[in-house]
Amino acid sequence: MRNSDATSGHQARYVTQYGVEVFNGWPTKLYGLAVEGEPGQELLDAARVLAAATLPTTSDPRAAFVIAHRARPACFVLIYWWASPVDLSLAYFRSPLDQPDDLTPMPAHSTGCVWELALTDHERQAWVRHLLDADTPDLAAYLAAGPPQEVK
Repeated sequence: MRNSDATSGHQARYVTQYGVEVFNGWPTKLYGLAVEGEPGQELLDAARVLAAATLPTTSDPRAAFVIAHRARPACFVLIYWWASPVDLSLAYFRSPLDQPDDLTPMPAHSTGCVWELALTDHERQAWVRHLLDADTPDLAAYLAAGPPQEVK
């Protein structure tokens, strides 16, 4: 593959933050990405349903974040949760563009695209800053840490 072929569609994508919602006791940041605009209400609603079905029930929920991404080939939902103070778990789903609520699991080896991983990196940095490296861990500060306006 020529280098220009590999990067022809690589442009910044805007991040939309939809606030913090609670699923199964997990305070969860909800984000949207899209090739253009926002991911759409149907995909966001499907992401919320999946978060409620996916996040484990536990007496010690830490925090989670969800990315709803309307990309070129399909729609994607990534549900991440801090399973321990240093471990991040992922459930990853895909649906056709014309059926954003028909989400099915991605193969087990899937981890995300460059835009999703940029947002994941932001969350990792915020987690380390507000919980692991802080003199006093501050979950509220982590949950309030807003994303970049765009990712590339």
